[in-house]
Amino acid sequence: MDEKFIGLLIVLIIFIAGCMNSSQPAENGNEITALNAAPLCYSDEAISGNLDEYMKALAGAGRFSGSVLVAKKSNVLLSKGYGMANYEFSVPNTPQTVFPIGSNTKQFTAAAIMKLQEQGRLNVTDPVSWYIPDATPWNNIRIYNLLNHTSGIQSDGGFLLTDPVDIPLSELVKRFIKLPLTFDAGAGYTYSNNGYITLSHIIEQVSGQSYDEYIKENIFLPLGMNSTGQDNARDVFTGRADGYTTMNGKHIHYDLQNIHNSWGAGSLHSTTEDLYLWEQAFHSPGAILTSDSLNAMTGNDYGIVTSVMKNRTVTGHGGRNFGFISYTLYFPDEDVSILFLSNYDRNPMATLPRDLSAIVFAEPYDIPQKIKREAIPMTYEESEEYIGVYEPVWEKTWAYTVFAGEDGLYYESAVPHEKVQLFCEGNDIFFVTPESADSFIFTRDSSGEIDGIVMYTMEGVYDKMVKV
Repeated sequence: MDEKFIGLLIVLIIFIAGCMNSSQPAENGNEITALNAAPLCYSDEAISGNLDEYMKALAGAGRFSGSVLVAKKSNVLLSKGYGMANYEFSVPNTPQTVFPIGSNTKQFTAAAIMKLQEQGRLNVTDPVSWYIPDATPWNNIRIYNLLNHTSGIQSDGGFLLTDPVDIPLSELVKRFIKLPLTFDAGAGYTYSNNGYITLSHIIEQVSGQSYDEYIKENIFLPLGMNSTGQDNARDVFTGRADGYTTMNGKHIHYDLQNIHNSWGAGSLHSTTEDLYLWEQAFHSPGAILTSDSLNAMTGNDYGIVTSVMKNRTVTGHGGRNFGFISYTLYFPDEDVSILFLSNYDRNPMATLPRDLSAIVFAEPYDIPQKIKREAIPMTYEESEEYIGVYEPVWEKTWAYTVFAGEDGLYYESAVPHEKVQLFCEGNDIFFVTPESADSFIFTRDSSGEIDGIVMYTMEGVYDKMVKV
C-alpha cells in the first residue's frame, strides 16, 4: 500500500494510547442475517474459512474486537462479529452492532454535497462565501477545496470533543473563520476536519434541513440503512457498542466525548451491514448518485481516497475516535469490499486490510500471533533525557508533554488529557501496553541529543513529533 493511501485512509481524529488485552473473546457469529447472500462456490467457501480463521486468531490474540464484512461480486464471504460490544456485561459483537465510524462520515457528507449539485441547488465550484456571508477571509475558497482538503482551513481548533455542550454549526463556523489559514486556497493540502464541518453547514443552508435530516432522507432511508445516523454519546439505543482502550493490559473507558460536534467530519454511526449496502449503491451509478458524481468523488478524493494497493485500484477511507476505529475498502475492478468496525482503538488498522485482501486474492499472509513485550526498569536519572514537550508535525495545535516519575517515564496525552506511563523496551523504544506493537520511538540528532518522537501505531503508521 503506498504512503498516500495509508496516510489518508488511516485518519486520526484524535491521538490516544491503548490496545486490547489478551483474554480470549467469545466466538460469536450472527453471520449474514440481514443480508441475503447467495450460496458460495467451493473456492469462495475456502476463502470464507480462511478469513474467519484469521479473524479468530487476531481476536484471540487480543488485537481485535468488532465486526467484519468481506464480499466479492455480491457474494458475502464473511459477515461476523468478534469480541465484545460490552465487556462489562459480556455482550458479543455481531454484524448488527452499531459503532461510531469516525472520518468515514466524510464520504457521506461529500455524497450529500454531490446530491445537492445534482438537484441544482449548488455547484462545487461555488465560493464558500456565497453560503457563509461572514466568511470574508475565505473569499477564495471554493466548495471543492473543502471536499479535497485544499482549503487551507486548519484541521482542528475551535472546540474540544470533550465539550459536553452541543454546539450549533453556525457557531462552529464562526470560530473556524477566526483561525488563520494554513495556506491560500488550492496552494497546498491539509487534512481538515473543520473543512468538513463547514460542509455540513453548507448542506443545512442550501437544503433548509438539518444535516442529519438531509442525509437520512437522501441516502440512508432509500438504501434501507436503518442503523445509520448521527451519533451523540448521550443517546441510548439497542445494539450500541461501547468503546475501549487498555492501559498496561487492562480494559478502560475514556471520559465521555461529544462526537456530535464533529458533524460531517466524523459524527455518524453505522453497522457493517449498512455500510455494505452503501458500498453496493455508491459503486452502482444511478442508485444514489449519477456516474458523473461518482467519478468526481473518486477522481478528486472527495470524502474518499482512490489509490493503488499491490497493483490494484482501490478506494476507501478510515476513521478513528475515542475507543473506535472504522475502515471501508473497495476494489472496483475485482468488485471486492472489505469493511470493519471496531470498538477498541489499537487494532492493526494498517495490517488488517492488507491481510484480508491477501486472503481474498490468494496471496501470502501470516496468521496473527499474540504480542508480548517486556519492560526494562528505568531510574529517574535515566528517564530525564527524554523529558520535554513534543509537537506533532501534522497538527501544530497539539503538544505532548513527556515527564519523569519515580517509577519511570510518562506523557500527558493531548486529547483527552491523561497521564500515561511509557515502558522502556530498550534502544529508545517505549510502549504503553505489552500486547500491542504500538511504540514511541525517540529520535536523536547528530550530536546524540533527543530531538523528537516517531509514534508507530496500528502496525503500519508512523507519526512524527519534534521536540520544542
